[in-house]
Formats: sequence, C-alpha cells, structure tokens
Amino acid sequence: GSDDGSGKGLMAKARAFVRTKALALGQSALLAYLLIDIAVYAALGLVVRSAYRHNYGQEPWHDPKAFLLMLAATWAGNNATRPLRLAGAAALSPGLEWAMARLHEQWGLRRAFASIAILAIWGLLALTVVALVVLATL
Repeated sequence: GSDDGSGKGLMAKARAFVRTKALALGQSALLAYLLIDIAVYAALGLVVRSAYRHNYGQEPWHDPKAFLLMLAATWAGNNATRPLRLAGAAALSPGLEWAMARLHEQWGLRRAFASIAILAIWGLLALTVVALVVLATL
C-alpha cells in the first residue's frame, strides 16, 4: 500500500489514518487522546451494561441484538465526548512528552515503543478493571 492510505488493505488505511492524526495532533497528544479513549470506552461500556441489566434483568450479551445496541450506544456516547477528549489530550500531552523522554533516558526505548508500552499497560489496566467489575456483578 502507499503512504496516503489509497492502498486496498485495511492495514494501509489504518496506518494512513494514524499518520494523519499524529501529524495533526502531535505524537504525545495522539497518545493522550488514545489513552482517554480507552478510559471513556471502558467507563461507557460499564454504564451501558449496568443500565441494560437494570432495565431487563439480564446481561446484554445474552441477546445479540441487545449486544449490538449496547456497542452502538457506547460508540455514540464516546463520539459525544470528542471535544472533551481533545481538550484532555492537549492537557495531558506535556506530561506524556516527559514520560516518553524518561522511558527513553532510563531504558533506551524509542518514542514509538514507549508509546506502545504506555498504551498496552493502560489498555490492560482498563480491561482488568472492566473484567473485575463485570465478574463482581454477575
């Protein structure tokens, strides 16, 4: 695929999208935006699940249509918070810039690998919290 995302593959389009966002926001702001995105999706997913359980007395994944509706509601809620997430990314960006510099100084990690490590740790933390909440309320 080409660098502009005109390649037919999904990965080429995804790479082009990330490059465009990174250029528009800056690497640390993009990282901050993704970290906030993970947290918002996790929180909204739990809120939507809780509302469904309260109203229908069962888990949404027992009904495929309800599960798809839950995913759509989570996505819509996430889109409604875009201005707040952008503002949060701008506020967190300097701190992430510092953290990535420290990871480079201390462990010699390149910025890209430091970003991936931060995202992976944050994603695993969010997934763990979601799993614990779901398991505690089954």
